[in-house]
Amino acid sequence: MARQDATGSTMNLEGRAILVAEDEFMVAPNIQAELEACGAAVTVVDSVADGLGIAPNGFDAAVLDVRLADGEVFPLADVLIKAGVPIVFHSGHADTADLQRAYPGATSLPKPSWGSEVARTVGIAAR
Repeated sequence: MARQDATGSTMNLEGRAILVAEDEFMVAPNIQAELEACGAAVTVVDSVADGLGIAPNGFDAAVLDVRLADGEVFPLADVLIKAGVPIVFHSGHADTADLQRAYPGATSLPKPSWGSEVARTVGIAAR
């Protein structure tokens, strides 16, 4: 299922498995809904521990908030990067330059970002 964003770009995540690590109850459903509207199968976790438990499940991309219920997301990010999973950080608590130095292949979006912007960025990362 393809969907157009505000710029008219088509976002198609059909058949893509996306992990969303987000503990804010108002943010996670918005991101999930946008990704699913683009055809993605979305799994949401609210903690690093839950993310680590399912990280081996073969995700095509991940959206990671930096601060989760049980600490910073970096152990999960490390496992995903090692597995070749593209990462989009979505956080209001991290410095973009620091994230780029630590994870050069990752993308970073400030929080809050529109769900459509997150979906567009995930679509680019998951290509």
